[in-house]
Amino acid sequence: MNKHALCKYLRSCFFVFTVLLAPFYLAAHIIPKPTNMVLGEGHFNLTHHSQISYNHNTAQPVAEQLAQFLRAPTGYQLPVTQANNTIKQTIAFKIVDLPLNKEGYQLIVKQDFIEVKARTATGLFWAMQSLRQLLPNEIESRMPINRQSWLIPTVEVVDQPRFSYRGMHLDVSRHFFDVAFVKRYIDWLAMHKLNTFQWHLTDDQGWRIAIDAYPKLTTIGGTRPHTVVGHTYDYKPLFDNQPVSGFYTKAQIKEVISYAKARHIDVIPEIDIPGHSSAILAAYPELSCHQQAVNVQPQFGIFEDVLCPREDVFEFLAQVYKEVAELFPSQYIHIGGDEVIKKQWLASPIVKQLMQQHNLSTPEQVQSYFIKRVAKIVQELDKKVIGWDEILEGGVADDALIMSWRGTEGGIEAAKMGHQVIMSPYQYIYFDAYQSRNLDEPKAIHGLTRLKDVYQYDPQPSHLTDEQQRYIIGAQGALWTEYIKTPRHAEYMLFPRLSALAETLWSNKVNKSWSDYSQHRLPNLLKRYQQMQINTANSSYKPIISSEVIDNKLVAKITTDIAGPTIYYTLDGSEPTLNSAQYQRPIVITKHSQLRARSYVDSQARLVGDARLTLSPHLAIGKKITLKNPAAGDSAVKLQDGKFAYDQFYNADDYAIFYHSDLDAVIDFDTPTLVKQVSLGYNSGRHRQLHPPTKIQILGSDDQLNWQNLATITQPHGPMSVLSFAPIKVRYLKVIAINAKQSDDIQIPKLPLYIDEIAVN
Repeated sequence: MNKHALCKYLRSCFFVFTVLLAPFYLAAHIIPKPTNMVLGEGHFNLTHHSQISYNHNTAQPVAEQLAQFLRAPTGYQLPVTQANNTIKQTIAFKIVDLPLNKEGYQLIVKQDFIEVKARTATGLFWAMQSLRQLLPNEIESRMPINRQSWLIPTVEVVDQPRFSYRGMHLDVSRHFFDVAFVKRYIDWLAMHKLNTFQWHLTDDQGWRIAIDAYPKLTTIGGTRPHTVVGHTYDYKPLFDNQPVSGFYTKAQIKEVISYAKARHIDVIPEIDIPGHSSAILAAYPELSCHQQAVNVQPQFGIFEDVLCPREDVFEFLAQVYKEVAELFPSQYIHIGGDEVIKKQWLASPIVKQLMQQHNLSTPEQVQSYFIKRVAKIVQELDKKVIGWDEILEGGVADDALIMSWRGTEGGIEAAKMGHQVIMSPYQYIYFDAYQSRNLDEPKAIHGLTRLKDVYQYDPQPSHLTDEQQRYIIGAQGALWTEYIKTPRHAEYMLFPRLSALAETLWSNKVNKSWSDYSQHRLPNLLKRYQQMQINTANSSYKPIISSEVIDNKLVAKITTDIAGPTIYYTLDGSEPTLNSAQYQRPIVITKHSQLRARSYVDSQARLVGDARLTLSPHLAIGKKITLKNPAAGDSAVKLQDGKFAYDQFYNADDYAIFYHSDLDAVIDFDTPTLVKQVSLGYNSGRHRQLHPPTKIQILGSDDQLNWQNLATITQPHGPMSVLSFAPIKVRYLKVIAINAKQSDDIQIPKLPLYIDEIAVN
């Protein structure tokens, strides 16, 4: 597209945006934010006398979709007719030549008529989503609402997306979601102008797509015996004894694809290989290198069982991908390629022979060989390969698209190599992470991805050249469902983060504004979600408690990501109410306290959140500490930061971490100091049950040569231990916590000991 022509076109369409019109602009709540939009001062009245027209056969389906959408809440049976001219009281859909890309559109709302213009039906469909948001929120009701007319503000919009690939992922392996939910999911993507749905159909915990040639993939691989209660990495995991099963027939998959196509969404299947293949091998164990019985995994994580790089395995995959390719019209097939444990390959005589035959020297090169073989299978089916960024290791197929999930580094490397890239970094756009650290958040996998993090993420790193940036064709959010069992939970994790992702991918970077989005347009969108009966998170309004040591004083701060809410707090652990103290400035903590806070949100007329943080201004803060065994990274500072981690969900950043080693710390008080108690935090107590130490010992000394045992406890229980002893003056205090070190989990070969504080009183 010619940028100069576009600029000239925009100038011809719009008058200069003035301060006088700003209030009208803020009244138009469209997410994602359009490229250009100017409001007038009047309204178009949608009544039962209105009608809908289209000028071209390709525009007809969109016109009929609007009529159908309006029918339920309004009761209007609006006629849909073909016409080239726009008459009064008409919403006219027009295929015309515009200097916009194929998904761009122009939307003109006058008092007498509405014109929707685009080069393609896709552009008209996205325009319809904007028009939908200009209507009152009640239009989302699927029940009739009695009113004489529906007002739409007069407006002129010229809009087009920043990225061509705007995706969202759904994992149906870990928990199965029926066709009705998948269709709703697609509706949500369409509303937010996302154009790609990645369907994660297979994993260790279940195979969810019917393959005629291999029926045991669903009859055996489609069921696991139970699911973990709590977290899969708890040191004493429990299970619910409830089988999880389900798969989609080919007829159901065709139904979903047709549904998505009508909403201009491409459906990309993911068949994850060669790792994450326990469900395959449970059905067909002969496809592994060891050819022994394998179970569909009841836990979550990464497992040793992988497909073997043998010819019969590639024949199996050729048939599977053939049936997948026949079902899905998308030009892409996602082959996974992530988190491959290569232990079985290295132990296999077959793989050793393969490495000699093909001059492969590393297991990464074996993985590359496997991926290239699968890529060739997919290419021969006239499809393109997408793989997670691990497929870069050892060399990658020439035309493979790279989906960068472990951060942005893989995507950056791929762009520099000339591969197209879809950014999907877990730190920013994985929606299975927590949305706040408040205790009223539902269970999530781990990590923290706030709404603001999603909104402020930019898929194109600024340090890349313009040419390299062009290889980044977009980004994709992900909803992994290890800990998401129900549609209502899925809704909570998606909304409103999905809207922030949509704006990140659609809107011009220069047009984006967190304050405009969060304070002006988001509150209205949340009300629209309410009309849609979506279970929406309000996490960005919840308090965020932080603390730091300033001049040996422990100071707490309370903020919110969205500015404006009034914050109420208590220091005694009691629940804050509207009668509690109102937060005005940082709080100096003078004694062991549990700080709790809640926010009052005007637009919701209620208190939200339950932020908690236990703070302890103890004797060891600011004192020199010496560790016999170093803590990982710079995590040692967590031993003396004055805060305990157990009031919030697990986050590794809260702890000093000792991998396969013990805590052996000596604190120097400078002068003999009276001590009588040591509190040691070592277990989150929330969400994750971390491995506790097997023994804790406290010793005192005046010279670091002669040590006196002050207190000892064996087999302590979390989330913390308080060791009291007779008051004694010592200059040095030694704290020892013994790491259990024994790990039966292949994913945690070096068992970490997490210590979040050594509080001395």
